[in-house]
Amino acid sequence: MHDATAIPARRAFAPRYWGVHLLMVAAVVTCALLGRWQLGVWHGHRVDDAAAVTREPAVPLGDVLGRDAAFPSSGVGRPVVVTGTWDPTRTVYVANRESNGRTGYWATTPVVTSTGSAIPVVRGWTPSPRTAPPPPRGTAALVGILQPSEDTGSTDSDTHDAVVPELSTTALLPRAPYDLYGGYVVATDRSLPAAGTSAPTPGTAGLSRVTVERLPGADASTAIRNLLYAFQWWVFGGFAVFMWWRWLQEDVLGRRR
Repeated sequence: MHDATAIPARRAFAPRYWGVHLLMVAAVVTCALLGRWQLGVWHGHRVDDAAAVTREPAVPLGDVLGRDAAFPSSGVGRPVVVTGTWDPTRTVYVANRESNGRTGYWATTPVVTSTGSAIPVVRGWTPSPRTAPPPPRGTAALVGILQPSEDTGSTDSDTHDAVVPELSTTALLPRAPYDLYGGYVVATDRSLPAAGTSAPTPGTAGLSRVTVERLPGADASTAIRNLLYAFQWWVFGGFAVFMWWRWLQEDVLGRRR
């Protein structure tokens, strides 16, 4: 006794129809890949748009963030010029920071500005505080990317060591004999606006560069055309499946309405 479903199945996948089936599979795969590519282009444009603020001209720290002011939303990712004096005795290491797939620490040393307040400067990444180069001393003058204070609520289990769970102004205040700005900067290799050539920031030698984690969001309309193209290709793929199914039902199996 033959299975009633076996005959339509053999008819639908008869060798003479293999070309059509393969064409449908190729069309769907192509549409899926093209949609994924357009989605990647859309994401890349948005990431680049968000990072554009880090390429703006550097301005003095006080022009963006006041010593007793709340962190402004427009200050996220802004390049600022930090000048003052390094305080190596207040160096801390921020734990659980990723760099190229490895977990380590941010080496952070405050710079006391002319206002009397200090701002923590992330000099770079190190796998261990023991292997970090000594913190710089003397006059500080650098360009850094401004970031808001980290306030996730992590508690410091040992306030007597130099390791902290996050770069929080509130958590660092008990460790400092001066006031702190409501944020921190990540050191870059950019030259000062008045300098003719770039020079390595003191204290960054022997450390891996840190990529800023927080940037302003991209504009909602950024690369919207690429996002629409991605959905368009996926719709084309769905339409190809629909046409193949309709052809199979009506022309091959004879199941016309």
